[in-house]
Amino acid sequence: MQENENRNIEEATARVKKRLPLEKIRSIPKYKHLTSDGYEKLMKDSETIALLILKAFMLKK
Repeated sequence: MQENENRNIEEATARVKKRLPLEKIRSIPKYKHLTSDGYEKLMKDSETIALLILKAFMLKK
């Protein structure tokens, strides 16, 4: 079960990276000087926030 969840998260992250590649993120003035390492951290942080929101939503129900 945990493996399946991890695979789903990895697939979702890959879809986000495909829709928002580094070049597109750099077109936003705030992220103009974003490095590839910074991009990976941004994606990981975004994933963490999304998972926390989902967890809070599921616990509320």
